[in-house]
Amino acid sequence: MNVVNLIWLLVLSTTAWSESRPGGFTWGKPRVKRRATDCSEEVWRSQVLSKLYVFLTVSSTGSVSWTGQISKRKLELNWHLPHRGFVEEQDYIGLFRDDPEFFLGDPVAAVSAGDQGGYYKTDISFPETTPVLRLDTDMEERCLFNYWVAYVRGDKVLAVNCIKTRPRWMWNMKDEISSVPVHSLMIPGAHNAGAHRRLTGFQDDSVVYRYSVNQEEDIWSQLMFGIRYLDLRVSYYKGDRKKFYLVHDFVPLNPLSEAVQAVKRFLRSSKDIVIMDFHRFPAGFEESRRERHQELVNYIEEELGEFMVPDWMKNSPMQELWKINRTLIVSYEDDYTEAAHDKLWPQVFHAWGNKREVNDLFHFLNRTMSYKRSANYMWASMSHLTATQLDILVNHSGGIRDLTNRLSRFLNVWYRELWLDTANIVATDFVLSNDLVNLAIQGNQLRHVCRTSSENQ
Repeated sequence: MNVVNLIWLLVLSTTAWSESRPGGFTWGKPRVKRRATDCSEEVWRSQVLSKLYVFLTVSSTGSVSWTGQISKRKLELNWHLPHRGFVEEQDYIGLFRDDPEFFLGDPVAAVSAGDQGGYYKTDISFPETTPVLRLDTDMEERCLFNYWVAYVRGDKVLAVNCIKTRPRWMWNMKDEISSVPVHSLMIPGAHNAGAHRRLTGFQDDSVVYRYSVNQEEDIWSQLMFGIRYLDLRVSYYKGDRKKFYLVHDFVPLNPLSEAVQAVKRFLRSSKDIVIMDFHRFPAGFEESRRERHQELVNYIEEELGEFMVPDWMKNSPMQELWKINRTLIVSYEDDYTEAAHDKLWPQVFHAWGNKREVNDLFHFLNRTMSYKRSANYMWASMSHLTATQLDILVNHSGGIRDLTNRLSRFLNVWYRELWLDTANIVATDFVLSNDLVNLAIQGNQLRHVCRTSSENQ
C-alpha cells in the first residue's frame, strides 16, 4: 500500500462515525400518529401485503480480479407472496429478454417460486445506465435494456416488473399527494448522493474507494430512476478552478457543478420535487467560514434560484409548491447561513444509527419510526450500514458495496411490511440495489387511501 492510500485510510478511519450527528433524539413517550400517514393493518394488507409482487434489483457487489476481469451489477430476482400456500409445484420466477406479458419465451434465468426465500441472484450483469440516460430527452417512463422479471404459472404470467425510469412519478400521482406537505410523503433518497463512481478497473477498486464510494449511478441517473432526495457533502479546494467538490469525508469524488447542472436540467423537464440537502462541509470551510458559505450559497442561488422553494412554505401542501412553479428544496446545515437566506430550509434531520450489523440497524430504525410518526418536519432514516475503524484499517477486501449487499434485501421487507406509512425520507447506498422508489410510490398511494377513508368516516 502506498503512502497516499495509507494517509487516506487513516483519515477515513477517524471519521467513519462522524458523517452525521446522531444526537438530537429525546427518548420519551411516543407522540400521536399523524392522520396524513397512519394506516390500519386491514387497509395495509388489502392494498399492499395481499398482492403478489415481483421486482428486479442490481447487486451492489463488485470486484476486479488479479487478471483485470470485472464482476459487478448482477441482476437479482425478488418476489413477495400474498400468503402461505400460494405457490404451486411448477411455479417459477424467470428473467426474460422480452416482455413476457406479450410473449412468454424461455427465461435466461429461472428459479422455483418456492425456493430461495423470495430472492435469487443471477450471473447476468445489468449494463451501465449513465451513458444511456444522459441522452434521454423525452423524460418518459420506460423499462431499460429489455430485462423483465415475472412470476409464471404454467402458461400464465401472474406478475411482471422491470427496472424502469421514473422521471415524473410525483407529478403522475399528484391527485394522491397534492394535499399534503413534503414531510408527510415517503421519499426515496440517496445517501451520499455525490459519492458516485463507476467500477471500471483496478484504479476504482482501491481500499480508499471501497470505503468512500456510496453510489454507482450519477446524480442525473439517480433522478431519472426516481430518487428525490440528494444527501450532499461539500468541500472547498482553494486553487482548484472548480472550487467545490462532492466528497465522502475528506475524499473528493465529483465536482459540485456536475450535480447542480444535472438538477437544473431535470427540473426544467420534470415537475417532481427534488430535495438537495447540503448536510456537511468536511474541508475548506474553516477559514473565512461565513464568506465561504456565502460564496457557495451565491453559486447555488445563481444556478438554481428560479426553482428554489422559500422556507416559509415548509408546511405548505405540494399543490402550493406546484402553483408557484417552485420544485427545489435546498436544506442547509450551517445555521447562520440558513437563517440569512429565505430560500434555504433548515437541515434535514438525519436519523443515523452508526450501526454495522443488520439487526442493530433494524432496532434503531424501528425505534426511530415509532418516535417520528408525528414529526412535522423533514427527516431522513439513514438506511445504510456504517463501517468501523477496524473495517477500514484491516478488512481491505470489504467496503460499502459489501455492507450494502448484506442489508438491501432486508430494507425491501422492512419498509414494505412495517414502515410504509411512517417513513419520510429514506436514504440508501447503491440505490438500484433496493426497491425503495417503487415502495415510496406504493406507500404514498397507501397513505392517500388511508386519508380518504379516514375523512369519510
